[in-house]
Amino acid sequence: MSKNLKYGIIEDIDTVRRIPIVRFWGVNLLITPITWLGPFVFFGLHFLLNLLNSGPSLTDRLYQSLLFTIAVEITTVLHALGHIISGKMVHSAMDELLITTTRDVNLYHGDQSQIPSHVHLIRSLGGPVLNLIVTGLLSIIVITPGFWSALTASLISTNRFFGFGSFLPLRSVDGEVIWRELLKPVYTRLQNKKRKTL
Repeated sequence: MSKNLKYGIIEDIDTVRRIPIVRFWGVNLLITPITWLGPFVFFGLHFLLNLLNSGPSLTDRLYQSLLFTIAVEITTVLHALGHIISGKMVHSAMDELLITTTRDVNLYHGDQSQIPSHVHLIRSLGGPVLNLIVTGLLSIIVITPGFWSALTASLISTNRFFGFGSFLPLRSVDGEVIWRELLKPVYTRLQNKKRKTL
C-alpha cells in the first residue's frame, strides 16, 4: 500500500516511474504508469456516493458522474496552472508537475528551506486562488439549460471545493504551507520573547 494513500495519492511518489509527456512554460509535466485510471476512479467514487441519493434514475446517475469526472479533471488542470502562474510571478515555479491517478504533485528541486517565506506563500496560493476566480467567473455566466449549463454547475462546485478546501491546514494540502508561512512571524516573535525572558 502506498504511504501517500492517506493524502489521497494511490502511487508511491518516491518510487513510481515518472514518464515525461511535455514541457509547459519551463515546467516538466510527468505522469505515472496508472495516471490514466484517474477518470475511472472519480467516476466510480461519484457513482457510489450518489447511490445514497434515492431520487435519480440509473441514466441520471451515470450522467451526473460523467459531468463530475469532467469537472474534476478540468479543475485539477486549472489548479496546477494557478500554481505555475504564481510560481512564475515570484520567479520560482515548480521544476516538475507529477500527474498521478488522483492528484497532482508539485516537485521542487534543491534546498527549499533557503526559499524566502513570501515565495512559499505566493506559490501555494496560486492554485486555490485561480480555482476561486474561476468559480466567480462561471457563477455570472448565464447558459441555456442543457449539457453546458450542467457542466458549468459542476465546474462551479468542484472549483469552489478545490479553492476553499486548499486552505485547510492539512498535510500535503496547500493550506499546510499557507498557514505555516502566515504564522511564521508570530512564532518567531514568541520565540524571541521567550529568549529575552530566559
